[in-house]
Amino acid sequence: MKTLCRCFMLVLLLSVNSCSVLTANKPSPWVKLTTQTANFHIANDNVILDKTSSKKFYNHLRLTCAQGAVNIKKIKIHYDNGEFQLFRTKGLMTQNSTSPPELLDYPDSKITAIEINFHRLGNKQLSIADITSKAVIEVWGKEQQPIIFS
Repeated sequence: MKTLCRCFMLVLLLSVNSCSVLTANKPSPWVKLTTQTANFHIANDNVILDKTSSKKFYNHLRLTCAQGAVNIKKIKIHYDNGEFQLFRTKGLMTQNSTSPPELLDYPDSKITAIEINFHRLGNKQLSIADITSKAVIEVWGKEQQPIIFS
C-alpha cells in the first residue's frame, strides 16, 4: 500500500511539474494598453492609446487596480469605426484586484480611446484601511490571434 501511494505521488508530482514547464515558455497574450493614476475625488479621464497599442486588434479587455482603491462608475471604449461600447465591469476595485475579462463587441476594429469615469475613495476612509491615497488603474487588452488556415 505504501508503494502504491508513493508511486501515485510521484506520478502526480511529475505531471504538475511538466504542466508548469509547458506553460512557462508561452508569452502572455495580455498587453498593457494604458496606466491611469486617480488623484482626485471624482474624475472623468479620456485616455488616448499610444501608436503601438492603437495599431493592434484586441478581443478582450480587463482592468487591474495596481495601487490604492477606486470605485469605477463607467468605462466607455471608442473604436476607429465610430462605434463605442460600455464596459460592464463596475464597482469597487482594491489594490491588486482584477476585473474579469470582457469580450469586446468590435474585435475587428481598433480601439482609439478609453474613457474612464471613477470616484476615488476619500483620505479618511483610506487612512483607516491603511491604503495609499492615489489609485493606479491599468487597462489590459488581449491581442486577437490571427486565424491560420492550413
